[in-house]
Amino acid sequence: MSWYKIVETDKKENIKTLFHGINRSRLLKVGEWLKAEMKMVTDGPNSSEYLSGFHIAPTYEECVEYLKAFKHRHNKKIIKCEAKNIRPKSHSRHNIFLAEYILIAE
Repeated sequence: MSWYKIVETDKKENIKTLFHGINRSRLLKVGEWLKAEMKMVTDGPNSSEYLSGFHIAPTYEECVEYLKAFKHRHNKKIIKCEAKNIRPKSHSRHNIFLAEYILIAE
């Protein structure tokens, strides 16, 4: 099954995470399985703590709805990916899941 992820892009079209990075880098490599750093995190000062993972949605349309919640959308892009070890992000207002692994196709 394919999943969808919102990413940030820069002037060089690099793909970056929106939230928590991997080994202190937000840059996402294309064409290889990436493992999320599994640690307790929050989405802001008033947010519940949860076990981190890659934020993904089951459909493109749900990703579009989730993107509407962002203030700054100009450098955001929705990409298709594969995912493993998926669990719901229970405190999200959107249909968002957390994946331990993702693969972004080339």
